[in-house]
Amino acid sequence: MGTVRDGMWDLAFPPGPPERMAEMVSAAVVADAVRRYDADLAQSVETSRDWRHGHRRVFRGMTALAVSAPRVSLGIATEGLHSVRTVLRFAAGRTVTSLDAADMTDAAGAGLDTETVAGTATPAARLEVPWHGRLLAEDELRQQLAAWEERGIFEPGFVAAVRRVIDHPEWLRLPGFRLTAVGAAAELSPLRPLLAWGAEVLAVDRPGRARWDRLRAQARAGAGAMSFPVTAAGPGVDITRYLPALTHWIAAHTDARPALGLYAGLPGATGLRIAAASDVLAESLLREHPDAALALLGSPTDCYAVPESIVLAAREQLARRGIRGATQDVLHRLAPNSLYRLNYLRPVLDAEGARWGLFDNLPYLSGPDYALAQRLPRWRAVLAHSTGHTVSYTVAPPTWNSSVHESPWRAAAYRAATRFGIEVFDPATARVLLAAKLVADLMTPVEPAAGTPETAGGPANPETLFTVGAAHGGLWRQPFTPRSLLAPAAVSGSLQALRDRVGSALDPDD
Repeated sequence: MGTVRDGMWDLAFPPGPPERMAEMVSAAVVADAVRRYDADLAQSVETSRDWRHGHRRVFRGMTALAVSAPRVSLGIATEGLHSVRTVLRFAAGRTVTSLDAADMTDAAGAGLDTETVAGTATPAARLEVPWHGRLLAEDELRQQLAAWEERGIFEPGFVAAVRRVIDHPEWLRLPGFRLTAVGAAAELSPLRPLLAWGAEVLAVDRPGRARWDRLRAQARAGAGAMSFPVTAAGPGVDITRYLPALTHWIAAHTDARPALGLYAGLPGATGLRIAAASDVLAESLLREHPDAALALLGSPTDCYAVPESIVLAAREQLARRGIRGATQDVLHRLAPNSLYRLNYLRPVLDAEGARWGLFDNLPYLSGPDYALAQRLPRWRAVLAHSTGHTVSYTVAPPTWNSSVHESPWRAAAYRAATRFGIEVFDPATARVLLAAKLVADLMTPVEPAAGTPETAGGPANPETLFTVGAAHGGLWRQPFTPRSLLAPAAVSGSLQALRDRVGSALDPDD
C-alpha cells in the first residue's frame, strides 16, 4: 500500500497520450459504471470511434438507466466511483499507485498551518436577497418566491426551503455546524452569504495572492469567521496536490458537526482531476464522521431525469403558445434538429411504474471529461444519502457569470431568455438563494416522500435527490430543449440590443 510522507502529491492520469488521456479515462469509468446493468451500453462506449462527440448519447442513456430503479442508481454510483479510484493514479515522490490503494491516513510531516480572519460586522438579523437593485426580505421575498414558483423558475421544494429560512433567521449562522467550502472563491460558493450571516467557515481554494486578498476582505466585511490552510508559500492549497494534508487539516477542525461543500471546478481534464480529488476528500470525511453532511451544486448544463409533473408542466406551456406557436412550428419543420425541438419526447418508466423525462443540456463542446466531472458528485450524493448522511444537492440556475460575457452570442441569448420562460440570475442573487437552501437542508433535512406521483407509492427514487429542490431557472419546464432555443434567443437578444442602442442614440436626454 502506498503511503504519503509529505504534503505534496499529484493526482494524475495513467501513462498515455496526454491529449487523449482524459477522454480515455472517462470512457473507461463510464463503461465500468454501467456494465453490470446494461452490457450493450458499456460495449458501445468501449467500441466508440468518436467518444468525444458520442458521449452525450451515452450519458443520456446512463441517466435513464439510473432512474430505472434504486438498486441501479446506487449500483452505477458504486461501480463508477470504484472505477475512478482504480484508473486514476496517486503519485508521491517515486511511489505511484491507484487512489484505491493509497493510504490517506499516513501524512506525517504534511501539516498545514491555519490562519483565521474574523468579521467586523453585525450578523444579519433576517434573510435578505439582492434582486434588481433591491433587497427582498420578509413578505416581499415570500411574494417573489411565489412568483418564481408560479412561473416554473424554481421547484416547489426549493421555494419551501427558502421560506423555512425566512421563518427561522436564527438558522443563518448555521448553529452547530462548521462548513468546509472547497472552491471557496467560486462564483456561487456560499462563503460570502454565510460569513455575512455570522457562520464559521473553513475556506479551501487554490493559492493566489489576488484571490486570497479578496477572500480575506470578504471575511473582514462579514460577521463570521473564516479559517483557511496556509503553506510556506502562502494561503491556499491545490486539492489535487495536498489532499492527504488537507484531509488531516479538516479533521483537526471538527469540534462542530462537519459539513463539506464541494464547489471547485475547472474546464477540461483539470476539472475531472478536481472532481476526483473532491470525491476522495468527501469519502474520507463521511467515513470518519457518521454525522457529517455533504453539500453540492448541480450544473444547469447537465443531463437529469425529471418527474412526470415537470414533463406535464412543459406540455402545458406548449399548449399556451398561441399565435407564436405557429411560427415556431414552421421553423422546427425547416430545421427539426436545431430549432424548437420538443423536450421529453421519450418517457422513461422506473421499477415502480412512475414516468420520467430526460432533460439533456450537456454542451456539445465541453467533452466527456466535463460530463464525468459533473457526474462524480452526483454519484457521491446518492451513496451518501443512502447511508443516512444529510445531503444538500441543488441544481443551480443559469447565471450571468464571467464566461457568459466573454461570448457575445451567448450573452445575446441570455438577454432574450425571459421571452422563453427562462430567468438568468445575477450571481449575487443566486448565491444568496442557494446559500439559504443549503442552510435549510442542513438545519431541517427533508426526505422525498414515498407515495408521491414521482415515486408511485414505493420508496423514493435516489434520483429525486436532484429534482425535489432544484432551482433550474425554468429550463426544465420549457417545452423545447435549451439547445434548440439558443439560436432564436441569440437573434432575438441581438435585435433587442441593437434597438436599445439606436433608442439610446436618438434619446435627446441621454
